[in-house]
Amino acid sequence: MMKEYHFFLQLLEQEKKDAVVNYVITLLDTKQITIEELYLEWLSRSLLEFRCKVDDKEVCIWKEHYRTSMIRTIIECTYPYILERLKTTPKIPFKVVVLTPTQEYHEIGALIITNLMVLLGLDAAFIGANTPKEEIISAVRAFSPDYVAMSVTNPYNLVVTKKITDELKETFPTLKVILGGQAFQSYHTNIDFKVDYIMNQYQDLLDFVHEVKA
Repeated sequence: MMKEYHFFLQLLEQEKKDAVVNYVITLLDTKQITIEELYLEWLSRSLLEFRCKVDDKEVCIWKEHYRTSMIRTIIECTYPYILERLKTTPKIPFKVVVLTPTQEYHEIGALIITNLMVLLGLDAAFIGANTPKEEIISAVRAFSPDYVAMSVTNPYNLVVTKKITDELKETFPTLKVILGGQAFQSYHTNIDFKVDYIMNQYQDLLDFVHEVKA
């Protein structure tokens, strides 16, 4: 599928939003690509490989924002396909709320992990980006999840993430906490996170699902 991926990437680089969305939908309709392949091998990769070709830093920031917006639209367009898959997917009776912590505005990874969890049968919901600690605690009280999953892209947000996870563990002793995101892959940290799972790969999620189903 390298040829197809490069054509997809070309549409993104040319900022042809309608064309790239229609192209992805066609591939899904004709079963040339799975949702998992789209998320993990195309969308995530296209963000990591983004390179701005102009010298104006401000222009580059907006181009990155626009690429993110196009990818978010693609993710939203995949939900009918997820609903179709769920008709034959056994349900796993555990609720997960997914978010990004305070000052973390990168939400694509969190959106992708939420949908992957749903595809595997978990009751998962993305509740927002840049979520303050107080709102996270309020959400746990409101939704009574079994797990809270936080995605962290910017390494500078690891310190505040630890503060949030420490308070979650203190306030809700039975709550399980999951961390993941690019910050844990690209940055070596000595921070001692008191959490239950750190997921850096899709296989980590598959192993987690196998564990909770056992």
